[in-house]
Amino acid sequence: MPEGAFLSALFWLWGVIGLLFNAGTLFGLTGSVGVGISAYLTATSLIWIGGMVLFGMGALLSHNDFVGERPLQEASDNIRIAR
Repeated sequence: MPEGAFLSALFWLWGVIGLLFNAGTLFGLTGSVGVGISAYLTATSLIWIGGMVLFGMGALLSHNDFVGERPLQEASDNIRIAR
């Protein structure tokens, strides 16, 4: 398995399952919403967003092939700069 594939899979699974869970909870509300339910929805949303950030950054940073330089394009070989 490639380096970032596991965290990338966790990112997508966490994202889709968490979005469906949060949407199901939100759309399943009936009647008046009190402070307790509002706090519950806020907490689950923050945990979901935190997991998305954690797994997303982990998937991005798990590759060891960072290249600080970009190769020049072929058409830029014949540019002359003179003063």
